[in-house]
Amino acid sequence: MDEFEKSLNDILVNTFNNILKYEEASLKTIADIPVTMAEAHMIEAISKRGGQSTVSDIANDLNITPPTATVAVKKLEKKGFVIKVPFSKDGRRFIISLTRKGEKVDRAHSIFHRRMVRNISRKFTDTEKNILLVAVKKLGDFFGEKAKVFD
Repeated sequence: MDEFEKSLNDILVNTFNNILKYEEASLKTIADIPVTMAEAHMIEAISKRGGQSTVSDIANDLNITPPTATVAVKKLEKKGFVIKVPFSKDGRRFIISLTRKGEKVDRAHSIFHRRMVRNISRKFTDTEKNILLVAVKKLGDFFGEKAKVFD
């Protein structure tokens, strides 16, 4: 690796890890509910569908397998974040809905993201913001293309 590649690697790895730590700690502070980031993102996926989803919806939205989503939903149910109601047309399927506790986590997660983006934005000039958006979009596109290989 040349010096740029080494620096970029260090920045990406450290930034990713720090965002996860910051996000998890902030959620615990805002919601006062211990929740993992994977759980928060699953709750967010359910919320984005109006607070009701099937396991297949969740799996598709999060690019995970249905069995992985099923296990995660069971954990969320045990923690009181979701309830499962049999689907009226097919008793083998369930509608996953957020409980008040799940909605609280989702609100806290949304608050975290709004605050994070606002606080980051304040650190940049308008010119720097435009450059940052272009660069981060290119990163997102790169990783999006690479992730499609595994779908």
